[in-house]
Amino acid sequence: MNNLYEAVSTFLADQIVVGMKIHNIHWFMVGEGFFPMHKQMDEFYDEAEERIDTVAERLLVIGSRPLGSYKAILDRTSIKELGDHDITAIEGIKHLIVDFESLNNQALRVIKLAEENEDPGTADHFTAISQDLGKSLWMMKSYIK
Repeated sequence: MNNLYEAVSTFLADQIVVGMKIHNIHWFMVGEGFFPMHKQMDEFYDEAEERIDTVAERLLVIGSRPLGSYKAILDRTSIKELGDHDITAIEGIKHLIVDFESLNNQALRVIKLAEENEDPGTADHFTAISQDLGKSLWMMKSYIK
């Protein structure tokens, strides 16, 4: 189970940093595409917050504990932060595509580990996460074509 706990904790850390990155893009977005993507960032952020909460709760359900400090999160994450500078909608979406693909790959790894540990609840939970991330990836990739 330790590998499963570690994988879920890493997903949580990365999702928290991606949530901050979504805020960053929302705040500093300029130029063409500002209006539709500004609103879309709100939706992405709400979805990220929901995932953060449900993943942290899932850790508690399976007998582990979620990361509880920014230091622990930043020590664990593989997501690169953005600076506080202007960014176009296309640039922001390109950053998020990379991050959402990383999260989706992690979700698939968690599913495999959960199945190996005979934990169908966690496998199901992360299957739903992967489906949501996949839809968001499709939308973002369609936007930048």
